[in-house]
Amino acid sequence: MKTKMALILMVIFSMLLAACSGASESSSKEDGKVEIRLLTRMAGTTKQVEIYKDIIKEFKKKHPDVVIVDESQGDESAFNNKLKTDLASGTLPNIFRIQGVANLGEYIETGLLMDMDPILKEDPSWGEGFTEGALKYYQVQSYEGTYGIPMESGLIGVYYNEEVFKKAGIDKFPETWKELLTAIEKLKDIDVTPIALGAKSTFMAGHLHDQIFYKWAGTEAAKKLGSRELKWTDKEVVETLQLVKDLNDMDAFGKDAAGLNDEIVLTNFLEGKAGMIITGPWNIGNFTDSSKTKFTESIKVAKFPYFEEKPEFKNEDMQVLSPYMVNGKLKGKEKEYTIELLKMLTSSEAAKRFAEESQFLIPRSDIEIDESKVSKIFLKNIELGSTSTGIAVDVFDFDPLPSMQDRTRNSIVSMFINATPKQAAEEIQKEIDDSK
Repeated sequence: MKTKMALILMVIFSMLLAACSGASESSSKEDGKVEIRLLTRMAGTTKQVEIYKDIIKEFKKKHPDVVIVDESQGDESAFNNKLKTDLASGTLPNIFRIQGVANLGEYIETGLLMDMDPILKEDPSWGEGFTEGALKYYQVQSYEGTYGIPMESGLIGVYYNEEVFKKAGIDKFPETWKELLTAIEKLKDIDVTPIALGAKSTFMAGHLHDQIFYKWAGTEAAKKLGSRELKWTDKEVVETLQLVKDLNDMDAFGKDAAGLNDEIVLTNFLEGKAGMIITGPWNIGNFTDSSKTKFTESIKVAKFPYFEEKPEFKNEDMQVLSPYMVNGKLKGKEKEYTIELLKMLTSSEAAKRFAEESQFLIPRSDIEIDESKVSKIFLKNIELGSTSTGIAVDVFDFDPLPSMQDRTRNSIVSMFINATPKQAAEEIQKEIDDSK
């Protein structure tokens, strides 16, 4: 009986060991294949997604023992919901991204994020090709290391239809806020929506506020909000919210902006029903595709207008800077393969192809773009971006509270319905105060 019991205990113990081994090597399949899960924003039918998928196919050909599970989401809300689920369950993908930089500390401390410094240093032909500023963005205060690999950059500016502008009697793009207000009135006079913006897609209202905030208070002020040196209820911050409401009150986005999404307003812009749209280089492919718009030669790009009384912030700009991040729990072959795929997706060869075939910019300094293969508007975006004296993505990127993305955007959108700037500011500040 004792012998039987001992055997039973040995079997149970062996099963527990196997289970523990399976938990630590969760991506190693029974048939010996290694599973690599991806959760990026590279989804949809764009050319850059096609290139991304081509690189993955190339990797799979090199490594038939790898299974790629790509769970990438193009829609921001769907992506955020999937990431939240993965974080809550502790089943993070191999390659993913977390929005913002100030809130990365908890993920660094728990080992969920891999420090990329050793990887960058051991392969200088790859690591030294990234622009210094782009890498520095993912060096988190109070922590040593680099916790993201930049995979997209570029100015988020104002794309405008020169033909529509001329029809409205606007000879050049407005450089200042006062000139912008004048242009808005002229576009309204010809029954054209001045700025294509759908507040139902909350990021659009958020991006508008970001642009105004950086031109009014500067990118350093966003960092002060994150460090709590500034409050959302402080006068200069409320003023930025008031400027958003001023535009809405003068029908700069049309009368029904609160109920429209980004796809509808983008279509309106492509069809010449709107004079301007605030967006990033990810939409350049739409602006240069004659099957999507007849205004391919007429759509231009400019920086968001600055405030005459704030000339020191003229070149404080919103730019897109998106990363690939790597699961810090990876080991062995799984880690080796994941790093190899990451390098293939962000190599100088990949960067050149992304730029020349899809107008998509990876921030590397070791590529020479054949200008005959890219559009003038893409080159103009690069030129304008190179003059930025201060760079930031969203204001909430510097806030340690993960909930601030939704809170800030939803409160800004509330001003498109019935809230005052003061009420919006108080709602955002309450989110911070309640978290203490």
